Amino acid sequence: MNRLSGAKKDKVAQFCSIIDGSSDKLALTCLQETGWSMEAAIEYYYNMDPGQIALLTPKQQQPSLSREAVEHLFNRYRDQHSDAILAEGVGRLCDDLEVDPGDIVMLVLSWHFRAATMCEYSREEFVSGMLRLRCDSLPKLQQKLPELRRDLQDARTYKEVYVYAYGFTLEKGKKCLPQEVAIEMWRLIFSAHPWPLLESWCQFLEEKYNKAISRDTWVQLLDFVRAVRTDLSNFEESGSAWPYLLDDFVDWMRDGRLMDTS
Repeated sequence: MNRLSGAKKDKVAQFCSIIDGSSDKLALTCLQETGWSMEAAIEYYYNMDPGQIALLTPKQQQPSLSREAVEHLFNRYRDQHSDAILAEGVGRLCDDLEVDPGDIVMLVLSWHFRAATMCEYSREEFVSGMLRLRCDSLPKLQQKLPELRRDLQDARTYKEVYVYAYGFTLEKGKKCLPQEVAIEMWRLIFSAHPWPLLESWCQFLEEKYNKAISRDTWVQLLDFVRAVRTDLSNFEESGSAWPYLLDDFVDWMRDGRLMDTS
């Protein structure tokens, strides 16, 4: 630490203030591994194995964390006939967290859990996810929710959650999202970063497309939202070869509908 520049020492201190219970050694490791990018360092921390975190944290600084308690919490919501928390159990978890199941924070939580399927957490997903979040009780998880909401304010994290949402929402065995499901998910995920043309986009799909949404279309829509102005004035100059569906949407909007969104 003594050999670090003042700016780097400040970053270590900032990391420790953000990550409760972090040590200088842990902060230094995360920052060095990510080229001293604070956002990347925090993401690196959340992907670390709990055992690795413990090795870098003095015992007197380590918040107590019980895997047994997490397993007990999992069993509280586990389905009687499978080793997983299913829709009913997720609903009870939401009730106990005092969160609506349709709240976007549950999508972020599922992303942290690396859950493969909507309304379902395997034992490994739930237990490993809780330990990565440094939570072994319902109150700790409840206290973590504001932080999970703030995750969406980071552009990189938001894109990762956005891309994750496609596979998470996808029905097992299917390759494309039904249009009505995609629209519902878009409305949820854009609630964190409102897009003024969202309802026009949904109307366009319902009137002109009416087909399942591919992964490429899903991913490229966010790129479109970030690159193209709301008045579509820079569409041709935005530097991307957009899917034909987005070309058609722009033509549809320019056919007298842009005035409705201004």
